[in-house]
Amino acid sequence: MSDTLTRSRGAELLAGEFSEFAADLAADVAKENPEFSADYIALLVTAWADWATLVADDPFAGYALTVDMDEVWHAALRRTRKNFAFMSRLTGGRFIHHEPADNYGTPDKVRETVAALQAAGYGAAPEVYSTVVAADCQAGNDCKPAAPCPGIDVGPIDLSD
Repeated sequence: MSDTLTRSRGAELLAGEFSEFAADLAADVAKENPEFSADYIALLVTAWADWATLVADDPFAGYALTVDMDEVWHAALRRTRKNFAFMSRLTGGRFIHHEPADNYGTPDKVRETVAALQAAGYGAAPEVYSTVVAADCQAGNDCKPAAPCPGIDVGPIDLSD
């Protein structure tokens, strides 16, 4: 991999056309998580956009979010119109559905996601992903360091009805 990182389509959209949506997501995450710094939240929002780009490009790979990134996902879900517009633009008219589950992703799935992010040239902020690795090393089998991947149910949306 080159030392130069590429911005994902999702991150590009949030930095440009959907900058208001990105600001809304950051504000919502900050409200729910006052212990998160503004810099960390910005990393989470970008990491979520990178993840969404991976899922848009390969919806059945089962890419995983970290628990903190899931905060951004839930903030996006609460802003249905902007999220629909963002996802439609990112995916070319499809939508990435959230499929809640009791079984969280595993640290191995998060590591696979990190590898995919790096292979795509997006990088993976250590601040966002390092706690996942630490949780895997320090916690038992009940550790839940990654949120479920909602990318399984991605399909075209027929708006003709």
